[in-house]
Amino acid sequence: MYKGLHRNIYYVALARMILGMGNFIIPFLVLLFTDKLGYSASLAGSLAMSITGLYLLGSFIGGKLSDWVGHKNTMVAGECVGAILLLICGFAPDAPVMVPVLLFAAYFFIGVALPASNALVADLSHAGNRDAVMSLSYLAYNLGSAIGPILAGYLFWQHTEWIFFGNGLAVLVGILVVAFLVNVTEQAVPESDSDLERAVEGSVWSVLKSRPYLIAFTLLCGMLWFALNQMTMASPLYLSHLFGQEGPVRFGQLMTYACVLVVIITPLLLRVTSGHTETMGLAYAGLLFVLGYGLVMLAPTIPVHFLAWFFLSAGEVLVLTKEGVYLANNSPASHRGRIQGVLITLRSLLLMPSFVLIGYVIDTFGYSVTWSLVIAMAMCASIGMLFLSVREKTRLAATSS
Repeated sequence: MYKGLHRNIYYVALARMILGMGNFIIPFLVLLFTDKLGYSASLAGSLAMSITGLYLLGSFIGGKLSDWVGHKNTMVAGECVGAILLLICGFAPDAPVMVPVLLFAAYFFIGVALPASNALVADLSHAGNRDAVMSLSYLAYNLGSAIGPILAGYLFWQHTEWIFFGNGLAVLVGILVVAFLVNVTEQAVPESDSDLERAVEGSVWSVLKSRPYLIAFTLLCGMLWFALNQMTMASPLYLSHLFGQEGPVRFGQLMTYACVLVVIITPLLLRVTSGHTETMGLAYAGLLFVLGYGLVMLAPTIPVHFLAWFFLSAGEVLVLTKEGVYLANNSPASHRGRIQGVLITLRSLLLMPSFVLIGYVIDTFGYSVTWSLVIAMAMCASIGMLFLSVREKTRLAATSS
């Protein structure tokens, strides 16, 4: 399914793989704030929420900017500034004030690049190959991430500065691949036959008003992302709680295992779900999260964690591929950047309180209540996506008739 694509798409996949190889900071963000900088779980959650807030502000600005100055230009500029700020962190990795401040700024600019990056991938694809293009980018990122987190797990205690240096260098090299090798003007993408992708006049708000199902879709995706994020929020804290200083190493092993799984199962999952709507695929993702976190809660041993992360990884694949395909298929080409920016901002707003909420629930009620909350959220999202899938089929049937 990945043969015969334009070379631009392979260059983007290469850049994503390099970014994945430097995926050092985000998986260990909460542990960095707690175990290295000395913050409590609740305060670490607040700092992570602040990073999310600035990230969503950058995404909101980047959506408008990318439609104005170009998707590629915005992506390159935002990632370059973010990379430089991450590199600066490496010179003072234990500074309790400077590190969070620089991370705030870095992820603001990385947020600026995100809607442009998503819109660029949509620009380079069409309805006939969009599943392949988006899943290849995601698969390449995870192929790189099979190396990154396990290295970060071993570097975390004794060589913390390389958490920042490695991540910053990877972002810089990856974005230079895009800057110098991806030539958008040379690739002719067939115009979509879908009315939903044709350019329209008016503001992004008028487009969203005419397509209210995009708002409902984003709200449900926010619930799925809440469940997905616990792989890097609650899970590392839980593993440290269970295994002490071995926790970060175990977490790095699980992250690498998950990335290897993603490389193997992504084409298989997409083939299995190819006959279903994107919303139905996301309903399956919610059920997979319920199963995975249920296992973690009921039997917290290392073998069961590896089994549970098989299901969690499968859910992650569906969320990160089907969400992007759905938004690209339902966004006019003239407004891709702005719709990505607005909806990513909305989803991030939903996720912001979750960091504080999870930290508070862990500190106050413990991990059993925490996992129960996550499971309930994933189940609600699955039911909502099932409802959207039924409505989508009804709408398509009415349009055909």
